[in-house]
Amino acid sequence: MAQLAFNNVKIRAIAAAVPNFTQTIDTTNPFLAKFVAQMGISQRHISLTEQTALDLGYIALQHALDRAGWDVSNLDLIIFDSQTPDFNGGTGNAMLLHKYLGLREDQIAFDLSLGCPAFPYSLSTACCFMQQPTIKKVAVLNGDSFWWEYPNPASIKSEQSFVLGEATGVVLLERVAEEDGSVPPISFQLFGDGTGYHHLYFCNTGIKHKWRKLDHYLLPDDEEFGSMEAGFSGHYMDGFAITYFATKKVGDHIKALFGAGIKNYDYYVFHQANQQIIKALTKRLELEPQKVLVSFDHYANTSAASSIVTICHNLTNIDKPRHVFNACMGVGLAWGYSDLVLEPGTVCPIVTTEHRFEDHFLRPLTAR
Repeated sequence: MAQLAFNNVKIRAIAAAVPNFTQTIDTTNPFLAKFVAQMGISQRHISLTEQTALDLGYIALQHALDRAGWDVSNLDLIIFDSQTPDFNGGTGNAMLLHKYLGLREDQIAFDLSLGCPAFPYSLSTACCFMQQPTIKKVAVLNGDSFWWEYPNPASIKSEQSFVLGEATGVVLLERVAEEDGSVPPISFQLFGDGTGYHHLYFCNTGIKHKWRKLDHYLLPDDEEFGSMEAGFSGHYMDGFAITYFATKKVGDHIKALFGAGIKNYDYYVFHQANQQIIKALTKRLELEPQKVLVSFDHYANTSAASSIVTICHNLTNIDKPRHVFNACMGVGLAWGYSDLVLEPGTVCPIVTTEHRFEDHFLRPLTAR
């Protein structure tokens, strides 16, 4: 078991940013009202202007740096976890952020691609790097974009129901002296089961099927889907299998690992897939519902960012340190748990933004 614990890393700031445009589901429609009642998702933030996780992350990082009182030159490392980077290949979002921030060559940056389980994996990766004396201050960003699954802004506006929303979250971490008794430990437990990868994945975003992208696909549930040109985005999920995994398997796994001790936390932050999964986990673990924090009702499922969004949505006004248990699960299949103490003044409120970078190297070709 990958069990990691750190007593020399402190959380200095947490922030999140979302697009300005808010989309709501019309609950006067009986069918849609039933959907909202079951899923708990009634609105989301999504871009109509090609904002990306990188654009949102840049703004969230500015707010986090202001809260921590840091200058961007203080950062030794940036880790950006996203399954939807601006460009695939070696130029990930972290490297583009390195460019836009004007960082030095010795300020390193790289991407991870874990989607929904991003929070425990990316934070634990950062903490591992911070055991080296040269890595003292780190920014961890988690975020994904979904507007690209639609052919145009009008099709987003005409969407009647949805489960995915857009956001990017940031956590600033600082290495401190181990003898500093004021530092609460941060711990993680990480797990994976690659045999379940086909339950949740993007069929068309890698190179595997590039020569066959105009063909039809026979997906794991024997349902046939066509090409992206025919309206299939390539985002496949077996809803029953994923719900079973996220509730029964992960719920029983937490009970086996933590026993009655799971009830000793101040708050619980689960990946915000939907109301159905959150309620099932709450019941299975016999938790007090008021301690289980949610954000899906305002922001929908924000994928990699959902844990940070939930913290920023609920814990900006804490007046004393709060002990938080986090569980994330999803693509891979991968899942993990985080044990954190959040201190007053570290959590920023969620900010909405219209910010968008214009890339001057790759741009649309205009008519001559």
